[in-house]
Amino acid sequence: MGRTLLCVLGVVFLGVLLCRGNPSAKTRPVLTVSPSWLSPGASVTLSCEVKPSSAGWRFYWYKAVPELYQNKYKYLLVPGSDEGTKDNYYKINDQKHTAGYACRAGRGNPELFTQFSEPKFVWSAVSHSAASLTLTPKKIKHYTVDEIRLTCSGPSILWKVRRFRQYYPSDISDCSVWGKMTGRTCTFSSRWYQKAVFWCESGSGKFSNAVNVTLHAPRAVLTVSPSWLSPKASITLSCRVEPPSTLWRFYWYKAVPDQSKYSYRYDPLHGTRKGTTKNSYVTQGEKHTAGYACRAGRGNPEIFTDYSKITLSWSADTHPAASLTVSPAREKLFTGDKIQLKCSGSSGVWRVRRFRQSSYNSDVSDCFSWGTMSGSSCTFSSRWQLTAVYWCESGSGRLSNAINITIHATPKAVLTVSPQWASPGSSVTLSCEVKPSSPGWRFYWYKAVPELSNTYKYYSLPQGTHETPRDSYVVHDQKHTSRYACRAGWGVPQFFTNYSEPKIVWSADSHPAAALTVSPDRDIYTVDEVQLTCTGSSGDWKVRRFRPYYQSDVSDCSIWGKMNGSSCTFSSPQYHKGVYWCESGSGELSNAVNVTVNNTPKPVLTVSTSWPSPGALVTLSCNIKPSSAEWRFYWYKAVPDTSQNNYRYKLLSDSVDGTALGSHVVHGETHTVVYACRARREKKQYFTEYSEPNFVWSAVSHPAASLTVSPDRDELYIIDNIQLKCTGSSADWRVRRFRQSYYKADLSDCSSWGKMTGPLCTFSSPFYHRAVYWCESGSGEFSNAVNITIESAPTPHLTVSPSWLSPGASVTLICEVKPPSAGWRFYWYKAVPDLSKNSYRYDPLPDIIRGTVENVYVVYGQTHTAGYSCRGGIGNPELFTKYSEPNIVWSAASNPEASLTVSPKRKKLFTDEKIQLSCTGSAADWRVNRFIQSYYQSDSSNCTVWGNMTGSSCTFMSSDNDEAVYWCESGSGEFSNAVNITLKSAPRPKLTVSPSWLSPGASVTLSCEVEPPSAGWRFYWYKAVPDLSNGYTYHLLSDSIKGTVQDSYVVLGQKRTAGYACRAGIGNPETFTNHSEPKIVWSADSHPAASLTVSPAREKLYIVDDIQLKCTGSSADWRVKRVRQSYDQSDVSDCSSWGTMTGSSCTFSSPQYPRAVYWCESGSGEFSNAVNITLIHPPQPTLFVSPSWLSPGASVTLSCEVKPSSAGWRFYWYKAVPDLSQNNYTYDPLPDITGGTVENVYIVYGQKHTAGFSCRGGKGNPELFTEYSEPRFVWSADSHPAASLTVSPNRKKLYIVDDIQLKCTGSSADWRVRRIRQSYNHSDVSDCSSWGTMTGSSCSFSSLQYSVALYWCESESGEFSNAVNITVHLAPLLHLTVSPSWLIPGASVNLSCEVDPPSEGWMFYWYEAVPDLSRNDYRYELLPDNVNGTKQDSLVIHGQNHTAGYACRVGYGNPEFLSRYSEPKFVCSPASRPAASLSVSPDREQHFTSESVTLNCGGNSAEWRVKVMRESGSSSFTDSCSAWGAMNGSLCAFSSPQYYKAAFWCESESGELSNAVNITVQDEGLLLVSPVHPVTEGASVTLSCRLRGENKLSDVIFYHNDKLIQNDSRGELKISAVSQSDEGFYKCEHSGEVSPQSWMAVKAVLKKSSSSFPVMWAVGPLCGIVLLLLLLLLIRFIRLKGTSYFYDLVRPTKEPENDPKKDQSISYSLLNFKNTGNMRHYLEPDDSPVNSDVRVGAAGRSSLAASDAAVYSEVKSTSGY
Repeated sequence: MGRTLLCVLGVVFLGVLLCRGNPSAKTRPVLTVSPSWLSPGASVTLSCEVKPSSAGWRFYWYKAVPELYQNKYKYLLVPGSDEGTKDNYYKINDQKHTAGYACRAGRGNPELFTQFSEPKFVWSAVSHSAASLTLTPKKIKHYTVDEIRLTCSGPSILWKVRRFRQYYPSDISDCSVWGKMTGRTCTFSSRWYQKAVFWCESGSGKFSNAVNVTLHAPRAVLTVSPSWLSPKASITLSCRVEPPSTLWRFYWYKAVPDQSKYSYRYDPLHGTRKGTTKNSYVTQGEKHTAGYACRAGRGNPEIFTDYSKITLSWSADTHPAASLTVSPAREKLFTGDKIQLKCSGSSGVWRVRRFRQSSYNSDVSDCFSWGTMSGSSCTFSSRWQLTAVYWCESGSGRLSNAINITIHATPKAVLTVSPQWASPGSSVTLSCEVKPSSPGWRFYWYKAVPELSNTYKYYSLPQGTHETPRDSYVVHDQKHTSRYACRAGWGVPQFFTNYSEPKIVWSADSHPAAALTVSPDRDIYTVDEVQLTCTGSSGDWKVRRFRPYYQSDVSDCSIWGKMNGSSCTFSSPQYHKGVYWCESGSGELSNAVNVTVNNTPKPVLTVSTSWPSPGALVTLSCNIKPSSAEWRFYWYKAVPDTSQNNYRYKLLSDSVDGTALGSHVVHGETHTVVYACRARREKKQYFTEYSEPNFVWSAVSHPAASLTVSPDRDELYIIDNIQLKCTGSSADWRVRRFRQSYYKADLSDCSSWGKMTGPLCTFSSPFYHRAVYWCESGSGEFSNAVNITIESAPTPHLTVSPSWLSPGASVTLICEVKPPSAGWRFYWYKAVPDLSKNSYRYDPLPDIIRGTVENVYVVYGQTHTAGYSCRGGIGNPELFTKYSEPNIVWSAASNPEASLTVSPKRKKLFTDEKIQLSCTGSAADWRVNRFIQSYYQSDSSNCTVWGNMTGSSCTFMSSDNDEAVYWCESGSGEFSNAVNITLKSAPRPKLTVSPSWLSPGASVTLSCEVEPPSAGWRFYWYKAVPDLSNGYTYHLLSDSIKGTVQDSYVVLGQKRTAGYACRAGIGNPETFTNHSEPKIVWSADSHPAASLTVSPAREKLYIVDDIQLKCTGSSADWRVKRVRQSYDQSDVSDCSSWGTMTGSSCTFSSPQYPRAVYWCESGSGEFSNAVNITLIHPPQPTLFVSPSWLSPGASVTLSCEVKPSSAGWRFYWYKAVPDLSQNNYTYDPLPDITGGTVENVYIVYGQKHTAGFSCRGGKGNPELFTEYSEPRFVWSADSHPAASLTVSPNRKKLYIVDDIQLKCTGSSADWRVRRIRQSYNHSDVSDCSSWGTMTGSSCSFSSLQYSVALYWCESESGEFSNAVNITVHLAPLLHLTVSPSWLIPGASVNLSCEVDPPSEGWMFYWYEAVPDLSRNDYRYELLPDNVNGTKQDSLVIHGQNHTAGYACRVGYGNPEFLSRYSEPKFVCSPASRPAASLSVSPDREQHFTSESVTLNCGGNSAEWRVKVMRESGSSSFTDSCSAWGAMNGSLCAFSSPQYYKAAFWCESESGELSNAVNITVQDEGLLLVSPVHPVTEGASVTLSCRLRGENKLSDVIFYHNDKLIQNDSRGELKISAVSQSDEGFYKCEHSGEVSPQSWMAVKAVLKKSSSSFPVMWAVGPLCGIVLLLLLLLLIRFIRLKGTSYFYDLVRPTKEPENDPKKDQSISYSLLNFKNTGNMRHYLEPDDSPVNSDVRVGAAGRSSLAASDAAVYSEVKSTSGY
């Protein structure tokens, strides 16, 4: 009983904590460890992150200790972590061995904890005395063909081997998942590449050392050399295994076409059936095209790689049994050609293949992919330029000669004529250009004669000269308009281009048979109708037009005009220019006419001044475009015509005949007047339109017309009603306004913006504006003009202080007018409520009726709530602003005349509560106002807006948390006291019951919690009785009528399922909360009146089941309810939400596996028994096939496993048949086993081709079937007659830059290509559409990352093709190293090029990096004699004198794949050269931080850049001056705030590199002043020492190579004649402080020898004899050692300094040695002699000095067999 009570109390306590919203156990932190691999004794940092993140957490740190018996970890607090840490990280010091860690977090009081994090591991390679892991086989590399054994050792009996793989997500699993655990040993193997960490865990809780294991998949790669054969030449085959390893044997095959399988068969080459230990093989005497393959094997029994990809060696020689011919047999073929490839020979079946090499990949494909195969012929044409190799393959396995075909772009003939307009009888030059241009063309010249069908006939030009080898032709004596064309021909048989576009030569001379006339015969405007008339000897005509716009536009009259007989009539609404001519039905062309259609001119009038002084001169200017000397100008006065609401134009008296000039002066004008102008041609009666009228305004009134403005003030405002009044001798008037904006002028009448009544125009404006106004009379007079500016209306704003009164205190009113200005008076008012107008009236405050000059006023002795307002006045007569918005000053003191009371009368009022505000006093009419102040604005409104006003009471409810001031206003104008009301969210009760499942008759504890919590509540307890029409009704428990002070209640003797609720009350009168959500206490006992049964009545229910819940009892109406408990809430719902309710039954099924409680509720209010139902996934079968790769005809073992496993299953076996229409598979039962098998294993015999299989299990009676297993495949490399897969490019290695094509062929029309990729924990099968593009029977794709996958085709008819394993490799990365980085001039430089990932078969190419300043980069020039590259990954360069940059790249395969260039690396030299040198200012090696250093580039270049090279660890990096300094011309200036050591050099525009200098910027206080450049031997040098800010020091000690050489009062070390012995490191010491050391280099002086010629005579023969003896010894050494390769550099002999040719060339030598075997063959006569081929020639740029020229030598040993 005691334990039960404690349990109950614990559950209640936990429920209370959960209800408080504290962090729940669902929160799971994430732990990270750093580093993941340990150096023994290093520290480990643990980081714990809680998501979502929040404050207040403490973090606890644990060591994860294996508990193998329970297959989990237990967590032990890390010492020192008992109290937790505020920081979310923790450091563990001196960690030596592999360990696991976890964390969790807690917060609150009492503290609630999250779950433990997933354990994370830190691995160590150090074995533990109690746990150690050993790996067998013990080697550097393991392969997928290996069987791996992991053995655990230590004092424990129980062991577990675990594996970690870093994927998405991380994968940690036991040996039992991926291998076989026997005792303490785990054995496994893998078909796929994988990389993982393995370790042991002991039964005593220890971790072993961790082991990193990578499994590689071997792969054979073949290269053949050469790719094109010379007849009977030998072919070298090289086979390498990737990744490289030893102990392989190599097998060599000829790939013979097998058209029955649409593939190749592999015939072993002679003598290679048992393989070779060497990875190369030479075939002799091959004459014809052939294909080869290889594979490798090792071990016993021998395990083989796949066959390599087939590689061909092509020959141009035809085979007697197979020959290829091309038609047309022309030297050049073009994209327009139809090309036929004809196979001939002894076979009846042929296929034509093509090989294309692009920049990224190679592509081998059959004719049907790009052409049409018919019998032995392949016909194709290409829209694109391409180069490819073509050959035939016969049904008997022969390969024809190979032909290299380049298809060129179809050329196009383009004709130009000069001149375009011909003078009669002049010559015309025709030029014909073929694009793209090439030699060998012949040109043909034609006259293009039009046909009325819009086509041309082409007549060869006369005199037999129409064919010329030249691309130009001259037509003499050209008289009339003509059209010409050309075309070109090339080769035999001749290929012709199309005719060029015809070009026209125009002539203005009429032809007797064709002439064109234009009407009207003058300048033509857009308003004109133009007629073009053709005359001549023809009855049929066509008028054409040419417009030279963006592209030439030649068109017929029918498009832009109307053709009627021989006339074309048109008009144009816009300006244009064109050439027009006639073409007759007999093919003649008329004269050509240039016609320009001008825009209709409209004059523009300007006046010299808009506001003249009375009587002043006004100049009118009339401008017309296009301008012409033929215009005359007419000047008009514009007279108002009010009847037409327009102007009529009256010619000025002195302008009757017009004026030749475009200007006119008007004298003595006094009043407002308007002018206009127009123009006429001198010789033709053609007038332009009138110009727009222009105004000359005057402020002087006219006796017949005058304008006055009211109000007559200087300033008018937008609130003014403005009246414009016209007076004078007329009865009819209009008022006009002119406004000038930025974009246009606006002229309009009063009717547009005001109201015209007789002579009065009244208007007001809501916006600021400025305009000129005047009157126009019916008799044609203008009034004076008035300039009016309407300003924005001023607005008063009142503030009161304070807003809440202490009774009798003073109130300060401040009135502010916006926009502010001077001259205002301020008027103060009391705002008195006016309920009849729902507003206020404003009563002036006493004694200030005339206002105040100050904008501040103080009201004394204010006792009650009151409202105030103000306004401002200005001017005479005074203009008043509007009243300000009334502002209220509140008081809590009641007024006898007006008082406000609030009900309910409580301190706290809640949202959604009914609140009543009651007004009392002497008035009968009332309104209640509210004021709310938000962040952005204040809102004052009446009760009618937010409540309900009834008599003197306002009732309202609000769902928002508002804070507002409320007050009453009476009909007699009184304000009540003001009340501040804050509404809080209404409290809500929450009920918990304990326990939730009853033991019959047990007590039930109800707990009710009010949120937000507060004191003073009473609690009421209810039974929730089902009400099917409306939820539940609540019956108060009998002893709970008066409620309880306690928030808990115990129900005794509860037997069956029941529902409860609670609510709480507070205050007097008591306010109640709503009822809580009902809570159910469940019982499994049935009620006589209500019972629930479940069908099917099984122990386990599955998500695929249709489940029926049946309610029975005394009621007719029922509902079924369900509750699901999630992490932080429960979900209660009816059957109608998740199933179908029919009568008393609820039927449902679930696609998920929820766990829920179900019960019935009756119409009479009863609860049934409750049932706990968990829906689980149905058993899932998994199929395994063995082997996965077939030997043709071998048996296949199928194993079917049902999880979760159990007894009594029968197994059914199926073949998975592709169903392309459903993008799935259909499952056909395997024969003879339709009844299934008891065993879960089945063997399929005689399987030849790729196939898919599936299984499923059945159990019970009636039998319940699982779903079909995922199909599993057994793959075969053999093609199926009905389905075959080929891969293009057909290369051994494919890279991520390749476009790969998978081609399905066979008896079906529809195909899909599928792929399977094996990751560590699952395989991924997908269609081409997911990762490529499927077009017909081809799938094209490329990969952006390394991938290994298996590909196959599936046909519409259900067949599988052969399967192909494809690995897509990453493009290699290159890293070049140079040694040394600083050289002594003339020393050798070692280049080493490293390929990542490493593999064999690369050719290495070596380059000099030459500066290219235009691209801010380098260009790369091959080193001499390096065109074919080297097999070695290193190169030695001798005799290097100057600074230089180098790069490398690699090539692979045939055709060759070339990598990118490596990053350039530099070797620095102090030796300068005339073309480029670097000097430093200050001229010393050491500099202080923040000291300015200038680098100056000198030489024969105009543009420079300065480079820097800094070393960091084992690597170096370079940068330009612009990144760390300032480059100005040839100067680079920089300073460094910190220690800095680097090498600097200059690079010129012409590609030269200067000498390099070493500069150190140091933050020490003392530095050594030493020369930055080498000192010439024999010269004098002075070294000194200096402090920061001081130039010279005394008492300085100097050291040379750490040896004291001077210690006295001198401050300098002087060396008068420097020798080689003075070279070395120097440093200085002053006052106990020692400077950093610097290297001083000494440059040797070469001495001339006066007797070099005799010495050479003496020494030369001796050197020759010694060299000969050494050469013989070298040959003997080579014969003893076998094949050897040497690659070295030969240094040239020193030349005299005065040799003028020494700077012009470099020397390199190539020495070839033939290996002749061992010692026995030394004297055989057929041995090849040693050949020495020494060549001398220019290398690189001719401007380099001889000291720049490197000498290269290559010594090759050629195999003797």
